[in-house]
Amino acid sequence: MSLVQAGDKLHDLVYSIAGNEHKDILTLFFNWKKIVGNILSDRASIHKLEHNVLFIAVSNNVWMQELILRKSKIIADIDLILKIKLDDIVIFLKDAQFRYKKPKPKRR
Repeated sequence: MSLVQAGDKLHDLVYSIAGNEHKDILTLFFNWKKIVGNILSDRASIHKLEHNVLFIAVSNNVWMQELILRKSKIIADIDLILKIKLDDIVIFLKDAQFRYKKPKPKRR
């Protein structure tokens, strides 16, 4: 069996385990690099797909701005290439929930 066939079998296995409910998110995961390119795919990752809204986590504000500028093209490419209809894309910083630290209590 060649590597391509093994890769196809792996994709088929993942799709069968996940079921039809998660087909769109898996298709996005497997094709993310094709949609946004090598550099951006390394710095922005798919977080979830909920109610036709794709949530993407980015490593910093620079990549957030890049995705915001390309958002409409990404939505159009996903529709054209993957046949998945998105209403919107929400972009957020990966570590945003951990950025705020409680101040330490002052010692007396």
